[in-house]
Amino acid sequence: MDNRWVRFVNLAIVNFIMLALSLLLATYYCFSNGIISAAVISLVLLILCVVLNVSILLIRKRYRIKRAKALSVYTDGIDRGPAGTVSDLNIPMAFLTEDGKFVWANEKLKEIFPDPINMTQELAAVYAIKLKGKLDNSTLDLSSRVEFGDRVFEMNVNVVRTENSGPESFMIVLYFFEDTELVDTLKLYNDKRTAVAEIAVDSYDEIFQTSGEAVVNEISVELAKIFERWKGDSGAVIKKLVRDRYLLICDDTALTDFEKNKFNVLDMVKRISVGNRIQVTLSIGVGAHGNDAEDNYNLAADALDLALSRGGDQAVVRKDGKDSYYGGSNVDVESINRVKARVMASMLKEEISKSSIVLIMGHKQADMDSIGSALLAYRACVFAGVKAYIVLNESNPSIDAFYGKLRADSDYDDVIIDTSYALNLIDENMLTIVVDTSRPGLTECPKLLEYSGRVAVIDHHRRAADFIKDTVLDYTETYASSTGELLVELLRHMSPDADIPMIEAEAVYAGILVDTKNFTFKTGSRTFEAAAFLRARGVDTISVRQYFQPDMEMYSAVSRITSEANLKYSRIAVARCPADVKNQKLASAMAADRLLDIAGVDASFVLSDSNGGVSISGRSWGDINVQVILEKLGGGGHITSAGAFIQDASMAEAEEKLSGALESYIRN
Repeated sequence: MDNRWVRFVNLAIVNFIMLALSLLLATYYCFSNGIISAAVISLVLLILCVVLNVSILLIRKRYRIKRAKALSVYTDGIDRGPAGTVSDLNIPMAFLTEDGKFVWANEKLKEIFPDPINMTQELAAVYAIKLKGKLDNSTLDLSSRVEFGDRVFEMNVNVVRTENSGPESFMIVLYFFEDTELVDTLKLYNDKRTAVAEIAVDSYDEIFQTSGEAVVNEISVELAKIFERWKGDSGAVIKKLVRDRYLLICDDTALTDFEKNKFNVLDMVKRISVGNRIQVTLSIGVGAHGNDAEDNYNLAADALDLALSRGGDQAVVRKDGKDSYYGGSNVDVESINRVKARVMASMLKEEISKSSIVLIMGHKQADMDSIGSALLAYRACVFAGVKAYIVLNESNPSIDAFYGKLRADSDYDDVIIDTSYALNLIDENMLTIVVDTSRPGLTECPKLLEYSGRVAVIDHHRRAADFIKDTVLDYTETYASSTGELLVELLRHMSPDADIPMIEAEAVYAGILVDTKNFTFKTGSRTFEAAAFLRARGVDTISVRQYFQPDMEMYSAVSRITSEANLKYSRIAVARCPADVKNQKLASAMAADRLLDIAGVDASFVLSDSNGGVSISGRSWGDINVQVILEKLGGGGHITSAGAFIQDASMAEAEEKLSGALESYIRN
């Protein structure tokens, strides 16, 4: 029997007619035969209406199923005619109405769902999540991956019209192509990809020289036990390469577990106590997702170099073009080995000597360490007989006092140049020396690095991911109090009898004072040796202190900032610099230092408005790594001193981002 007529039946009209008929008959019988007869007639008509509605709905459903099953399937050639109906297809498929109601599914789909109710529920969920509200957009690709239990399918979607018109001619057809085996294979491939790591024992030479061979041997035994416990049953392999280097080979699953546990082996090795006077720490570089094993090893070697240049006691994982950092909570151990300084001095002297010209620059918003180390690099060029210039575009409040004195000295009339002048001096045999930073974007003239054939970097900051690459010399020592300290050592090796002008000695001494907070932060024996060398050159400590003495206005501003600070996590002070304060960046830095004088404050952060954004100055005593915190905001620096700049942000937005970085650091 052809039931196509049901498509044109409007149930609303049918129900309206039945209701009107019921009212008329009920009224008639009420007046002629009484209320009871009217009630009986109304009940009969109501039952008849319900039966009619149900019958029409069931006939419609059977008709939709019949139409769906009868849909023709065509081969690739249109003229060949239909190859069969959808019932003949050997793939799971289902039909839904425009509003997502289940119509019909073939046997292949029913095999996936032994329970029919579960099948309709899953299809309803697929419609609600994947299709609802998207069918009207013809440009959208509605195909997607769905999961039914432990099986995975690629779902293709088609909209079919079986008639030219009518409300029942529009249906959604879902085709399911199983990808379970492919997905499982891909997961297996991803989980079993090989990662390579190189592990270095930090300060190995220092431990050997201070504790002796017997202690070092015991440390090696303890390390082997710790490595065995750390890797557990992960399937990883750790082999010793040389005295202080280990090779780790593992798969992605093990690497994920190591990262999830924040490379807790870094903390495990710190507990080694076998007579060693220096704490044992590790640096780990991991390379993963490279093209092959050799590529992963090279990535691991680069990551290890980065971990070491950032001060050690941390793991750097390099994969998919990104670096992830773990650890880094240990204060840098001063190196007692002077061989590297002597080698670097020889290399620097050679690079300077073969240059036609040397351009020296520090970081933007130069401080005393930046300008002091630049002056010593300039002096090294003078001793080598090579023309050199210092690129410095402008002064700033932190160096104003010294800069005025430097400009008044006729010996430096043609030494300080700006960016435009420096770019005109470029030639193919030029050397660029970058001091007190290793990040190209922070230098006084980033464009200079693009045109310079040879670049040398001398720095004491922990290296960030965007460090200057392809250098002819990179002398980054994070244990050093300042870059000036490193330049003093290099200059003494290059010219043992060198006579440094008083103004240059004062600049370097001032830089050491600022970076060590008057010899309290990161101050080792080599720091005092450098300071003693400078004092022997006639440095007047009273005169030096006057370079960074605040005036009454600045002193009052710093007091305002510190008095309005808030305490977070019971030991981190956060403050804002008021908008009406002049020299906000300097005031913020001084306030961050001052906040550490408060009992119980282990770290401090001060925010200030700066050039369309917000600058953040961070300081700590070393227990809290302000460098790691501010790196999350695009900044960097040391464990104890760091900064960041958030572009196009309000003070409230910047503080919210800082709070997020603090929460992430404390939580981890």
